[in-house]
Amino acid sequence: MPNAATLGKTPTHRYDPLGPLAEAIGSMTGTLSGQVANALHQVLEATTPASRSARLQLIRHLVEIESQSVGIEMPNSAAANDLISTAQAAELLGYSRPYVAMLIDQRKLKGATVSAGGHRRVSRAAVLDWKAKHQVTGKATDLRTEGQKAGVYKSTEADVVRRVKALSKNR
Repeated sequence: MPNAATLGKTPTHRYDPLGPLAEAIGSMTGTLSGQVANALHQVLEATTPASRSARLQLIRHLVEIESQSVGIEMPNSAAANDLISTAQAAELLGYSRPYVAMLIDQRKLKGATVSAGGHRRVSRAAVLDWKAKHQVTGKATDLRTEGQKAGVYKSTEADVVRRVKALSKNR
């Protein structure tokens, strides 16, 4: 497959899989198909996170188009793989947006991408996986009761109240 650097040097007998797409885009936009093909190769063959994200979104879009054309309904699990922002991930996790950004920067959320402009995106599935592995289920509404269950306090609340009343009488 030709790459962006060798596109102009590629012999004409080699088939460029992006050629038909470039010709169609070129005819619709009035742009030379060679320029369109060059741009497509640059975007799709780069090794940047933004390019990877573009490829994955293109694949997902093509699968959706093909599944609709043959009457196949896409499963709902496809929504779990949507790339979401740090704000959306923070809402799902119940944490702050900067904390989610830190998780992405430390590569703790798998499959996250950072654009050239610094915008972070992460798959919904990765966020939900991280949440399942790292969050405590259910918050204790009464910390003293939870502490007593864990054995932190030796005295019950009734004992403490009785002692406080006894001390106040002795004053």
